[in-house]
Amino acid sequence: MNRKSIVLIIIAFILSLTFLSARSYRVSMVPYGTNWSCNTCHTDGGGTPRNPFGQSVESITGSSEASFWGAPLAVLDSDGDGFMNGEELQDSAGIWTSGSANPGTASLVTHPGDAADYPATTAINDGTPFMYELGYNYPNPFNPGTLISYALPVNAHVVIDIYNVLGEKVRTLVNESSTQGVYVTIWNGQDDLGNQVNSGIYFYRMTAGNYSNVKRMVLMK
Repeated sequence: MNRKSIVLIIIAFILSLTFLSARSYRVSMVPYGTNWSCNTCHTDGGGTPRNPFGQSVESITGSSEASFWGAPLAVLDSDGDGFMNGEELQDSAGIWTSGSANPGTASLVTHPGDAADYPATTAINDGTPFMYELGYNYPNPFNPGTLISYALPVNAHVVIDIYNVLGEKVRTLVNESSTQGVYVTIWNGQDDLGNQVNSGIYFYRMTAGNYSNVKRMVLMK
């Protein structure tokens, strides 16, 4: 093997180490980055085009290795699914720092760069409910998404619909049979066709068994 070949091999080796180091660094700089590794920011592994979240990261950091997770990135909705990056990564305020324990609830985490992966109805461990209950949404007012909790004292088929002030149904948020327990679902401000609805007052109605309840919420943009 001649000297030129040896030099090229050494250069390739150094570049690969640099790439792996940069890749590891980027993954460690976002909450739950290890969930998707390089696909946190890329479409199909390191070196492939950036997904929407990766594009947001690049717009903030450029090509530097600067720390990028914080409020400016957390409040963006990179993939356009109606939920802020911080909401999807369980850190709405963007206060998590690299090296800290991951924030929030791991089972509620969704990919901030994939519009098809967004928060949905999730059972939570909150004791055994003794009555039906529809919780107040949080936050309220909200933009772009809000949490709605509800409780089932027995197994039941649950329907939660969203209505505008004209009484028109804009979204069926939940329509499923569930076991006894406490649940949380998220409305991302979109109708059944995936269109973002206008700012204003909306009502959410839950029916389960003989139980029915309605509450009011405000979407502000």
